[in-house]
Amino acid sequence: MVMKTSTIGLQQLLHEWDHGKTKTREKILSNFISRHKDDSGPDLEAEFAEAGSLFLTRITTWLRLTYLLGGNIKIQLDAIKVFLSASCGQRYLSEFLEVGGILTVLEILGLKTAKEEDKSSAMELLETISNCGRKYKEVICESYGVRAAAECMARSYTSQTQECGRSLLYSLAHGNPRYQKQVYQVLKDLLPSTNPGTQRVAAQGLRHIQKLVGPPTQALVENVLALLRSLYSDVQYEASELLKELVGHDEVREVVIVGLIALLTPLLDDVIRPPVSDTPLPQHLQQAAAAKVLGLMTENSNLLATIAVENGAVQSLIVVLSNVRHPPSQQHAARTLSYLVRMFTEVHETLKECLGSELLDEFLKSPEEIHKKLTPTQLDKLISNNTQVILAQNSSDDEDMELLQMTEEITVQ
Repeated sequence: MVMKTSTIGLQQLLHEWDHGKTKTREKILSNFISRHKDDSGPDLEAEFAEAGSLFLTRITTWLRLTYLLGGNIKIQLDAIKVFLSASCGQRYLSEFLEVGGILTVLEILGLKTAKEEDKSSAMELLETISNCGRKYKEVICESYGVRAAAECMARSYTSQTQECGRSLLYSLAHGNPRYQKQVYQVLKDLLPSTNPGTQRVAAQGLRHIQKLVGPPTQALVENVLALLRSLYSDVQYEASELLKELVGHDEVREVVIVGLIALLTPLLDDVIRPPVSDTPLPQHLQQAAAAKVLGLMTENSNLLATIAVENGAVQSLIVVLSNVRHPPSQQHAARTLSYLVRMFTEVHETLKECLGSELLDEFLKSPEEIHKKLTPTQLDKLISNNTQVILAQNSSDDEDMELLQMTEEITVQ
């Protein structure tokens, strides 16, 4: 059990703080954080002889006087967080806001001299304030906190700062209807960033916030599709996860599918040209990712599979099978085709015509290995194919499609 500080002990502590230099104050804060990081508000008051506010005021004042000069900003922010995160410590939060604490922390996010760890701690402190309720979320947003966090994320190349920024924006969006769309718009604006870490956390944030703000737009879908060209697998992954979220919205379902199909077929010259290096072209990375996501979407959804086939997915996937420059594209295309072959007789017959009965049987046994068995003649046939698959329609099919559209729940694992 932590020994409580007597009134005399408190006076000694404050005297040591008031007359101590930087190193002395940092040592005091370090000890304070390690001893009290899990305390409640009443615990802190008991520890400081009912005068915890005196110590908080000193820390806050020191931060405001020194943050522009550099130094160890992080330890000051972390010490303030101990007070503001304490349960039943509402008084501390009010006192911090009254002295303009939020504006000071937001200014730290924009400082060129601030370290990345300082900015991470600043956003963690802002998130602590945001989690205290809607009123505090609105104060942060009214102080241009959303823009400050987004700009800090865009400039940063450390995952910790970016993750803290995403977590802060996520907190500001939830339970804050007045500013939800502002947070949403900022995350959309970050998607075209040249910073891959920023792209990743923006896509991740949008996936969690999308359901709060209503239907997505076609422009958002186009920006997310562009992320599939990224050289970074984690960016591609988050883009794929977001696309699987977006395809569940009626307003953009077909836009997502058609957009993925369009990415399957880069310029023909890029497909048939022999490899000149081991480095894949960006359009091939995009092509492979599109084929993979299309397969994940259609594997468990007759509705999405039907939309894909009716919009030319089979023809494009067959062309992708011929892309000898990028075997991952061939493998993902083959896997997606294998789903469609088993779902639609028309697709089965089309692939039989392109590959022949014997090769089709091998394809069905091991789709991901078929690209290794294709001859030059077969590759030429795949490249030049212009087969259009037309699904049979009858009154029963129409009724089934209507039922699917009304009842199917799109859930892609």
